[in-house]
Amino acid sequence: MRVNRRGIFFGLLLGGVCSSAQAQDTLSLERCLTLAVENSPALRSADSEIRSAQLAQSELGTTKLPQLKLSLGTAYAPIPPAFGYDPIISNGGEVAGQIVLTQSLYDGGVRSLKSDQLENDRERLAREQRRAERDLVYEVKTAFIEALRAQQEVVLQRSSMDQLAAYLALVQRLYSGGSVGYTDLLKTQVQLSSASVFYQKALERSAAMKYTLAAIIGTPIDTATHFIGSLEDTLGNQPESDLRSSLELEIAAFDISRSNLDVELARRERTPVLSFVGDAGYLSSIQNYQLSAADRVKALGYSVGIAMEVPIMNWGATELRIEERELATDILRSRQELLRRSLLAGYQRTKLGLANARTRLHSIRASIASAEENFLLTKSKYAGGGALAIEVLAAQQLLTDIKLDELQTLDDIHSLAVKLEQLTTKYH
Repeated sequence: MRVNRRGIFFGLLLGGVCSSAQAQDTLSLERCLTLAVENSPALRSADSEIRSAQLAQSELGTTKLPQLKLSLGTAYAPIPPAFGYDPIISNGGEVAGQIVLTQSLYDGGVRSLKSDQLENDRERLAREQRRAERDLVYEVKTAFIEALRAQQEVVLQRSSMDQLAAYLALVQRLYSGGSVGYTDLLKTQVQLSSASVFYQKALERSAAMKYTLAAIIGTPIDTATHFIGSLEDTLGNQPESDLRSSLELEIAAFDISRSNLDVELARRERTPVLSFVGDAGYLSSIQNYQLSAADRVKALGYSVGIAMEVPIMNWGATELRIEERELATDILRSRQELLRRSLLAGYQRTKLGLANARTRLHSIRASIASAEENFLLTKSKYAGGGALAIEVLAAQQLLTDIKLDELQTLDDIHSLAVKLEQLTTKYH
C-alpha cells in the first residue's frame, strides 16, 4: 500500500510540473540582452560620464574667447594732517563702476594641452562604455547559460525518476508473482526516493539561477519561466586574436597618454603668460567728489594695457612636480605590461580549456549510447532472472551520471566561449 501511495505522489508531482510548463512564459537570450541594456545603471552612468567630458571640453573652449566682467566698488581713506595716507596716492578713496575685458594672448600652450587631455579622457570613456557593454553581455550570457543548464538538469533528473518509476513497476509485478524478493522492492524504492531529492535540488538550483539572471537584467522573472535555447556545441572554432587591441590595454594606453600630458603641463609652468586687459566705465576719487560741481572731473573713460607674468622662482616646486608625474607615467607603463601578460595568460588558458572540453564531450557522448544499452540490457536480464536489482540500479545511476557530465561539459564549452568573446572584444 505504501508503494502505491508513492506512485500516486510521483504521478501527481510530474503531472503538476507538466501542466505548469504549459502556462509558463518564455525568455530567450536576445530578450535578456535587450532588457539588460535597457535597465543597466552602469551603461547610464557611462553615458553621463561621456556627456560630462564633452561639456568640460566645450567649457575649456570658452576660455580662449574674451572674458567680460562688471566691477563695482567704493573705498574711503582719511587724508592728513590728522591721520591718513598720502593724498596723492589715496585721493581720499575711490568710487568705481567698470566693464573689464581680459583676453589671453599667449598661455604657453597650456589650453591646447588641457584640450588634448579632455579629448583623451573622452576617448578613454568611450572605451570604458564599450567595456561596460561587453561585461554586461558576458554577465547575461553566463547567467543565461547557467539558467539553461539548470533547466535541462531538471528535465534530466525528471527523466531519471521516470526510468526508476518504470523499473519500480516491473519490480512490483515480479514481487507480486514471487519472482523477486522484498529487498529488491526496497532498494528500488530507496533509489527512487533519492532521485526525487535530486530532482527537488535541481528545481531549487533552477529557481536560484532565475533570480540571479533577474538581478542582472533588472526585470523580475517568474520561477515558472522557460528559457529558449540549446547548449549544443555549434559555436565553431574561435579565431586567433591580437590582444594588443583589447579594451583593457587601450584604456591603459589612454591612462599613459594622459599622464604624459600631465608631465608636459608641469613643464609649461615655466612659460610666460601674456594677456590683453581693458576696461571702460566710471573711476573717480573721493577728493573729486569734494570739489564743486563745476570743478569736478567727469570721470567716465577707459584704459587698455598688456599684462605679462613671468615665473622666476618657486623653490623647485615645478621640477618636483615634473619628476613626480614622470614616475607616475613609469608606474602606469609597468602596470600596462603586467595587464598584457595577464590577459595573454587568460586567453591561452581559456583556449586550452575550450579545446579540452570539446574533446571531453566527444568521449562522453561515445559512452552515453553504451550506458543506455547497458541499462536496457541489464533491466531485461533482471526481468528474466539473469541479473540482480543492484546491477540494474547501478546501470541506471551510471547512465544518469554520464548525462549529467555531458550537460556540465556543454555548460563549460559555452561558458569558456563567452569568456573568450569577452577577452577578444574590440572597440569597433
